[in-house]
Amino acid sequence: MGIIDHRDMCRFLREEPIDSIQLVGRGIHRPWQLGFDNGYKVGLITCDTALFKTIRSIEETNYYKKSTDRSVTSPERELAAYALDRALQFNLVPPTVWREVFDLGYGVVQAWVSAPLAIDWYESGYDYRKDYENPWLHLLCAFDFIIGSLDRHAANWIIDTFHRVYAIDNGYSFVKDDYREWFKCNVGRRFKDQPIHPLVKAELDSIDPQVIPVALRPFGFRCGEIEGAMTRLSELKGKKVWDIEDGRWSTS
Repeated sequence: MGIIDHRDMCRFLREEPIDSIQLVGRGIHRPWQLGFDNGYKVGLITCDTALFKTIRSIEETNYYKKSTDRSVTSPERELAAYALDRALQFNLVPPTVWREVFDLGYGVVQAWVSAPLAIDWYESGYDYRKDYENPWLHLLCAFDFIIGSLDRHAANWIIDTFHRVYAIDNGYSFVKDDYREWFKCNVGRRFKDQPIHPLVKAELDSIDPQVIPVALRPFGFRCGEIEGAMTRLSELKGKKVWDIEDGRWSTS
């Protein structure tokens, strides 16, 4: 799948002056849209526009409260997901950095991806739920299982014209221990009983599990989150088909 080097873009998002800011989006975590006059693009990923999620989060859902240690905030989990994505070399998560923004305080800034949401593709006729030959969709399933995603629905991941996938909105992830009651991946449940794509299977088998603690230790996880992610990676290494029965993965 290959890694794109986004170090310069991350530096830009951390350090460049912000030229505009406005509240956008819907849902429990409404982000702020930032504008940078001197931004640039790496493919479809751009830093002339970015999203900011403040650490001052509003009331969380009950399943998030039950599944996670709230001493690590949702924005911090976004940054942890990016760090783990880079360590796993999945290249799914756009550049994501920690930053203080004006009077809003600290949070994460994530580069913008200039492509439609999965739900927009579905409504226009591309049924990704049956595209079993697309390795990016299998990779998203693997990523969501490893991070313990609680909220992967069709409005928080992106597909480009080549059906390449970008995983955004990763704040509902990294459950305590290996607590799976609320796992959710709207692709994963549709891929049930399908063979794991051979490219993704080979990539999973090549991963050294020790990259997980190295990537996640800086984020202060203290309730078995790291061990749980390692357990789930080990479980995936032993699978040949998508037969996950945890949480909402198994629902229709």
